[in-house]
Amino acid sequence: MKKRKLTVLEKRVIIEKGTEPLFSGKYENFFEEGIYVCRQCGELLYRSKSKFKSGCGWPSFNDEIPGAVT
Repeated sequence: MKKRKLTVLEKRVIIEKGTEPLFSGKYENFFEEGIYVCRQCGELLYRSKSKFKSGCGWPSFNDEIPGAVT
């Protein structure tokens, strides 16, 4: 599997397990139908139907695609 080059922020979040600044990400209030995928490897992670408005400042999901998140 080929890994995509990441920006500094993407690397901090994906590799180093950091976070974006609160309420700054473009997907916090994004609720269109679709599937969220890993920016680095392209694997499917979450379906949009499992996303909910948590008010915490980051996208929140109550279920992942089976086996996608460890």
